[in-house]
Amino acid sequence: MDGRFEVVFLGTGSPLDQSGHRCGAGQVVVAGETHVLVDCGWGAARRLRPSGIVPALIDVALFTHMHTDHITDVPDFLFQRWTSGATKPLQVFGPEGTAEMMEGFLLALRRDIGYRKAHHGDKLHPDGIRAEVTELPVTKRPATFLELGGLRFESFEVDHYPVVPAFGYRAVFEGRSLVLSGDTVFCETLAEAAKGTDMLVCEALNLPMIDEVIAMLKAAGREREASLLGDVPSYHIETNEVARLAREAEVGELVLSHLIPPVLNDSEREAAFVEGMDGIYGGRIRVARDMQRIPVTKRA
Repeated sequence: MDGRFEVVFLGTGSPLDQSGHRCGAGQVVVAGETHVLVDCGWGAARRLRPSGIVPALIDVALFTHMHTDHITDVPDFLFQRWTSGATKPLQVFGPEGTAEMMEGFLLALRRDIGYRKAHHGDKLHPDGIRAEVTELPVTKRPATFLELGGLRFESFEVDHYPVVPAFGYRAVFEGRSLVLSGDTVFCETLAEAAKGTDMLVCEALNLPMIDEVIAMLKAAGREREASLLGDVPSYHIETNEVARLAREAEVGELVLSHLIPPVLNDSEREAAFVEGMDGIYGGRIRVARDMQRIPVTKRA
């Protein structure tokens, strides 16, 4: 039996990223032979093949919320999944608004789908481009909504106001547990879901770094972008708060993704991003990179 349990990071960046080093939010949770996509922001679908994942292996997709950096590569993913051999509809789960999102994307693809069916015939299975959507109820505590191949997924609400609802997810497989924060500020629902978990994958905002970017934008006369970026800290969790949450929840390992501001794939910049966190949380801290695989291991 394949007991692997890992997170494959497709995109670890954030909105307004112009570096090109990190794509929009997206990851695949792999548990044995089961593959579950969680979010699919800009560029994330193009990371699948280089990450060693055949898109057709993914039969389930989850979404945390409807921000563009978490959803805009969905059409490309649907196309890649279909053309790589999918023969059954994609099972999609997410908060209110997920059904409207999927309907909109599939409507936009309607002509393309028709052209490809006409051109390729039965080489493309008609069900492989379909989606079956379930919108999940809002719950403060993790609530089970999916059990597949020994993998259990639970959803819970997080605080990303004014984005309501927004979800985080908890996954359990063969006695190991993983929490994906989604986008959020420090909130009790995330702290409760993360309690005692083996790995917490959490978004993170480095406030001094984002202040530097804002200052640079202002100096360049880009006042609108600076102003927009100035709004960002109000609904994201700061690095020191992530460390405090991980300590209080007694998390086994902490992995940072959805980095704000995005940093280069450079050990020195990544070290600067997490500076001070190890003085709060004593466990292992990693900064994820696009196309990196990180196994979920039992905490000591």
